[in-house]
Amino acid sequence: MKNRIKNITIYYKLSITILFVIFSLNISAQENAPKQRNWTLNGYVKYMQTISFQKIDENWLTDNLLHNRLNFNWGINNNLTINAQMRNRVFYGETVTNFPQYPDIINQETGYLDMSWIVFEGKSVFMQSTFDRLFVDYNFKKFQITLGRQRINWGQTFVWNPNDLFNSYSFFDFDYEEKPGSDAVRVQFYPSYSSKFDFVAKFDNNNKSTVAGLYRFNKWSYDIQFLVGYYTETDYVLGTGFSGSLFKGGIRGELSFFRPKDNFNDTTSTFVASLGYDYTFKNSLMLQFEGLYNGYGKSSGDFNLQEFYFLQMSPQSLSLTELSFLGQISYPFTPLFTGTFSGMYNPNDNSIYLGPSFGYSVEENLELSVYTQYFTSQTPVDEGGKGAFLYWRIKWSF
Repeated sequence: MKNRIKNITIYYKLSITILFVIFSLNISAQENAPKQRNWTLNGYVKYMQTISFQKIDENWLTDNLLHNRLNFNWGINNNLTINAQMRNRVFYGETVTNFPQYPDIINQETGYLDMSWIVFEGKSVFMQSTFDRLFVDYNFKKFQITLGRQRINWGQTFVWNPNDLFNSYSFFDFDYEEKPGSDAVRVQFYPSYSSKFDFVAKFDNNNKSTVAGLYRFNKWSYDIQFLVGYYTETDYVLGTGFSGSLFKGGIRGELSFFRPKDNFNDTTSTFVASLGYDYTFKNSLMLQFEGLYNGYGKSSGDFNLQEFYFLQMSPQSLSLTELSFLGQISYPFTPLFTGTFSGMYNPNDNSIYLGPSFGYSVEENLELSVYTQYFTSQTPVDEGGKGAFLYWRIKWSF
């Protein structure tokens, strides 16, 4: 009976995938119709190849990813909107072959609703699909109510976001521009054009809820926010953040205090804070700096690349170490060709990250990119102290 239910679930999810793709393709074929539409469809198709190694003169691993995204938005009327966004990814290569647990890791569902599934799986290939946005949005006067899987961004800084209680993400996951979503109920109230109250109740796959409220306003030409919440039913949280300008550049900061629910009177608060500054010169050269203090991070120890790369992101685990610093420089050599170089240093384990990247716009909807991620530390290579990842990607948007 259990196997029958499992098979029915698989067929049901596979049917949803096929129907959504077919429906989206049919809509795309009708985009040139002269009648006025109250819906939009866009997305992209990407191919990315990854080469990884620990020692340049030893074994290299090669992996491949085909990635399709479909974004569908239907404005039923002036007040009501339905939004559905889907990722379809085909993984194949040596990591899939040598690491049987890889499909399970990719298919981990963190939301309350299980909207991720493996469409098919072979020895060296598998396809995974997921709805990372599926919500209804209703606007009425100064209120906005959103129900379903959605992106909730309370962060102010670029790299690390202690205020983002709902959608923590990794700076190194550059291929996921949209960032993850949450299964939540969200109510926003706008008392003025420059202020809002934001209340969110999020539910995860462990049947744990995160409930929080935020007030954001503008003062002295700065966006300032305060938040209070109950995080994953384990901690109470207070936080604040800001963004504005300083010396003709942008300055941003966030601070969150977490206090465990259990033994509330016998424990002290742990805080996580980030501060960043960016400056753009007249020739479009941009410099960016950001620092993080994570009270949950380790103050000393050895760096391990696997532990670092598969870190489960949350506002309490934005890094493995207490202190992290990032610097980044970006420059458009031509309107079509841009180069970026980023570097990160973690003094608690003396680890370093270097990440040059380049992007070239081949045509209006066609982009070619190259990324490099290099990690090094005092830890020996055989113990996971070093490693490099080389990526090249071509992306067609529609």
